[in-house]
Amino acid sequence: MYRFALAIAVSLVSTGPALASSAADEKALMDLENRISAAYRAGDAEFVAKVLDEKYTLTNSHAAVSHRADDLVELRKGDPHYDVFETHDMSARVYGDTGIVIGVVSLKGTSGGKAFDADMRFTDTFVRAEGAWKMVAAQVTRIEKP
Repeated sequence: MYRFALAIAVSLVSTGPALASSAADEKALMDLENRISAAYRAGDAEFVAKVLDEKYTLTNSHAAVSHRADDLVELRKGDPHYDVFETHDMSARVYGDTGIVIGVVSLKGTSGGKAFDADMRFTDTFVRAEGAWKMVAAQVTRIEKP
């Protein structure tokens, strides 16, 4: 019985810092999501280029796949233009150097001269490399309005 209790105590002590680290990483990822949203809203291609991995892919709400270069071209061109690009209702999970954030992004603006207003459910995948989180994949699904 003593060995069992000792094993449990050692387990709890050794996982405490990992749980705290995980919570800090989860918060950092959700903060990064908000900074990414602000960058898209502001057309800040330089910041977006720093956080999207070279091999980043997006599967959009029409099931089309685009890449980092596509996002950067759009940002530099200013089309689409976002008046609103806000992430909310987020949760994050971290598995070592991999993080996943799910949530909702509310979008409003213009694309090709046409107005849009949509909410999307998203799943973003991040990998930590050289001490920094990079987004490697994203997927969005339109939330139909009643």
